[in-house]
Amino acid sequence: MNKLGKGRKIAVAGMLALGLGGVALGNVPAANAGVGLAPATHMIKVSEVKQADPKVPWSVQINSGQLQPTYCGVGSTEGKGVTKRFARAYTDDMASYGRQHVTEYATVAAANAAHTTIVRTILSCTASKPAPTHARKITENRVVKGAAGATRVIRWYDYPKPNDPGSEAGGFPYAVTVKGKVVSVLAFSGYGPGMAAPNFDKLARTAATKLPKIN
Repeated sequence: MNKLGKGRKIAVAGMLALGLGGVALGNVPAANAGVGLAPATHMIKVSEVKQADPKVPWSVQINSGQLQPTYCGVGSTEGKGVTKRFARAYTDDMASYGRQHVTEYATVAAANAAHTTIVRTILSCTASKPAPTHARKITENRVVKGAAGATRVIRWYDYPKPNDPGSEAGGFPYAVTVKGKVVSVLAFSGYGPGMAAPNFDKLARTAATKLPKIN
């Protein structure tokens, strides 16, 4: 499995991404003041990751500092015209790692456009490539039924070629949801195929349910 590489500074709890300090860009209109994005309310917690994937000892929630890069890069976590952004990460302190990115946009149309470009970025995934001894393929690209918001799951599978049978495979599932002006991206990784599809779907539904409906 590819090394995830060195982390980079990321926005948390209202701070701007890419190492820029300060408050989140823009303001929520007064009509939406009561349902503005709030990480404590609208993002999944490590306990919810553990509920969805109970066989993995998910135990650590990372709310600040450096987060490992996602498999398909920054463009796989947000679109253009972000007005607010939040991120947090989750790990079992061993081989499993995940992130959630939640972004808000000025209009519903802008959020829908961001959802489209994020999905396209994940499908092309030019920010990453397998090691010379590995190959990769998409093993899932589908809509999650029953989610409280349009949600698509895409999974990359990075696996060893026959000439490197002792190397580890890795799974990189994404779940992208749009709900009103808000987009959520779950980007997880783990050995083998990664989190099992039914478990990841459960987590994606939980994440979609927690998002506010800001129109």
